[in-house]
Amino acid sequence: MKFGGMLRRATGTTIGLLGVILWVLGGLACLVWTLYVLFSIFGVWTIFVGLLLAPVTYVASIFIVWFSTGHFPVILLAPYVVSFIGLALASIGGKIKGEDV
Repeated sequence: MKFGGMLRRATGTTIGLLGVILWVLGGLACLVWTLYVLFSIFGVWTIFVGLLLAPVTYVASIFIVWFSTGHFPVILLAPYVVSFIGLALASIGGKIKGEDV
């Protein structure tokens, strides 16, 4: 195996791993924040519903917090955007890594 192929695979794996870490951390921050807001506004049962519908809760977290509190959550935009940047980095890392032959 050539050194260039090994370097390309290592770079792609590193960028992909960084992207997955950012995606998970940003997504968990959004999910936990949204579950806390739902709990404080509506009660304990919304934690179970939010966890049952976790992907929907994550995607709609901005709107859930906005409509529950009445204020647009500017601070929640940071982990939300970081999670989507992480998804983009994971995709870019996969494209850089290429296929193993």
